[in-house]
This record gives sequence, structure tokens and C-alpha cells, in this order.
Amino acid sequence: MLKNKPYIYIFILLIIKPITLVCQQQPLYSQFTFNKYLFNPAVAGSEQITVIKATGYEQWVGFEGAPKFHTLSFDTRIFLDTKKPRRNVRKKFKIIKPGSVGTGVMIFNEKHGPMSHTGISATYSYHIKINKQQLSFGLTPVLSNLGLKSSNLILPDEMPDDLLEGDKTRRWIMDFNFGVYFLAKEYYAGYSIHHITSSVLQWGGSSNGDYKLKRQHYLMGGYTYSISYDLALEPSLLLKIPEGSTPELDLVMQTTIKQNYWCGLSYKSTKTISIFGGLNYDRYFFTYAFDYNLGKMGRYSYGSHEIMLAVQLGEISKRYRWLNTY
Repeated sequence: MLKNKPYIYIFILLIIKPITLVCQQQPLYSQFTFNKYLFNPAVAGSEQITVIKATGYEQWVGFEGAPKFHTLSFDTRIFLDTKKPRRNVRKKFKIIKPGSVGTGVMIFNEKHGPMSHTGISATYSYHIKINKQQLSFGLTPVLSNLGLKSSNLILPDEMPDDLLEGDKTRRWIMDFNFGVYFLAKEYYAGYSIHHITSSVLQWGGSSNGDYKLKRQHYLMGGYTYSISYDLALEPSLLLKIPEGSTPELDLVMQTTIKQNYWCGLSYKSTKTISIFGGLNYDRYFFTYAFDYNLGKMGRYSYGSHEIMLAVQLGEISKRYRWLNTY
């Protein structure tokens, strides 16, 4: 670990100030093309299979108190058509078209120095087939707990801060996310908004409008160029627009070989470059990404690292038959 303690305190102070709380309230995952559900609830069940993913992102490794993000997610399609259902639940819901409903669940844990954010979300998505394309909508209620460990803070000259007043340093937050997602064989596009309610963070027993979760907008898109049967190029982008703060852009170029191996390069407008790769064996997936900050922060850390493990089940792999037995 680095021993540059002054940098630790500067980082902590930046995290707890209102303006930075706005722009650092969302996770910074690198491989968004493999984690689109984390950013857009309409993605849940869009591919008509069941996917379980565990993702960990460690930012600025070697920097004490640096951000860490961990998620466990599950998304699938339900009420699928079947010739021999054991118990056809969908018949009780006439407004639901067979095979059109998706769902997802996510558990997340984030740490930013003295701050922690833990929660769970559940998604309802609806998918409409348009010729060979698909239009999806998703809504996600999110219940989370935001905590502040004030004992780890050192403020210069006893500088007062509303965040540190009072004994209660944990708050429950109820919020909602919404998304729209369009999927075709060779391309996709989506828009989503997080923190629709802009929940106010009540610290020290009082409610201050300066400390609240600002709405976050996401625009994503990608295209697959098939060079040959065994080789494809997939450029994509993710635009993050936090209200009241500076937008950020991720540009990604991914190469897929025989649909079982991939590697790529991405650039973030935060002056970060990322190299990633992964492989698929049977129904299991593994990806790894290394991020390097080209700015001053890169001098004080060993880069950022992300690992994702996934299991793909369902209609395509013919391994998850209970999906067709509702």
C-alpha cells in the first residue's frame, strides 16, 4: 500500500463534498458491453436466456480508501411459450403476452473511502418484437443503505460539515431506475435514467437539498461487423450524463474470435485507457480488464482492475428447462 497519507485525506475530502457526491455516485465498470444490465434495466431478459454475473471493480489499487464496486446480478425471461407446461401461470394474466416479460435482481456493494453504499434492486421488463428486432422497457425499484464512517475523517482546522453532525451516519434510500433498449441482430441502442426520485440524503438529523442523488442519464450503442465466420469487430460507446456535472464518454473496440475469445481496448474521457480480454467455455464466461489513468492519479496507484464471472443458462443452452414450465 502507498504511504502518501496526505493524498488519502484529500481524496476523502473530495468524496464527501456535495459537488463530488453528484459525479461519483455511480459505479465505474470498464466492460459495460458485458454488463449492460447494470446500466439499463430494460436489458433484463432481452436475450431470452438466464444470466448470472458476479463483477468486481477495484479502482486505483494501492491507494488507501480508493473506490471499490461489487455486484451480483441475475436476469432472465419468464412466461415463455411451451407445449407441455406443468403449471401455466401466464393464463391467469391475460394482459401478458407469452414470452414478453423479463425480470432481474441485483445486489451491490460500493465503498468510497469512508462512505459505503449497499443495496438490492429488482427489475420488471417488457419486450416487444418488431419484425426481427426487439424494443424493451424496464423499471427497477432500488432499496439501498448509505453509510459514512466519520471516525476515518480528518478535517483541517476543525472545518464544520453537515455530513458529520449528529450521531446517525447511515441512511436508507428508496429510488427508481428506468430504461429503453432496442436490440437487432447486428446492433443495439439504449437510454436509461437512474435516481429518478433524486432522493435527499438526510445527515445529522436534518434534510439538506445539497446532499442528494442527482439523476444520471446513460446512452449506449454498439454495432457488430462480421469480417468472417470466426472474426468480428464490435465498436460501442457509453455516454454518462450526470445532471449538474460533466458528461463522461467510454469508447470501446472489441474483437471476438470464434465466439469464444475476445479482447479489446477502450478509452474513457476521464483520461483512462483500458485493456480487456476474456473467454467462454461451454456456458461459463470470464473477463478481465486493466485500467490505467493517464493523469496524475496514475502516478500514485497500480491501475484499476475488473473481473467478471458469468454463467449463461436457458433456452439457447437447453440447460434451464424450468423457464418453460410455468
